[in-house]
Amino acid sequence: MTEVSVSVDVPASPETVWSVLTDTDAYPQWNTLLTVRGALAVGETVDVRLSVPGLPTVPIAPEITAVDPERALRWRSQLFGIEAEHAFLLEPLDDGGTRFVQTERFTGVLASPVVGRFERRIRRGFEQMNVGLRRRAIERPPCGRQDVPTDGDGGQFRTVSGSDVSSRCRGSAGAGRTSS
Repeated sequence: MTEVSVSVDVPASPETVWSVLTDTDAYPQWNTLLTVRGALAVGETVDVRLSVPGLPTVPIAPEITAVDPERALRWRSQLFGIEAEHAFLLEPLDDGGTRFVQTERFTGVLASPVVGRFERRIRRGFEQMNVGLRRRAIERPPCGRQDVPTDGDGGQFRTVSGSDVSSRCRGSAGAGRTSS
């Protein structure tokens, strides 16, 4: 088994990070690694285009294996005889933020040599997605959140209320969420 794992701390709640992760229609605005089409529901197969830096875009059709709102999204795929299990994990932090972790476990006869050859590029793709997700989560708190970033990236927040909250809300197509 070969594994690649990358994490980033996000100064936003798990609710906010989950809404960004599951709003796949907005991926083109921030996510350079993946495009995803389809329902994020257990047992569903989604259409994914994987764009690892320095490699051709690869279409995959993973099956969603777990959806645990504000905690985990997992899928499993197979390509060229390599099985891959990808996990997007959200871990709440004591300061109200979220640790976002991407982990991919590769198995199969070709997993070690193939992944070994491309591991740095895979890791760089994960890192770029994590940075994009972090920026997006800071910029777009979900409807009803009372804390908004003051400086765009430093983790400082101010309290807002009423119409100011509504004007900051940009909607979410997140799994298990409805916008108001």
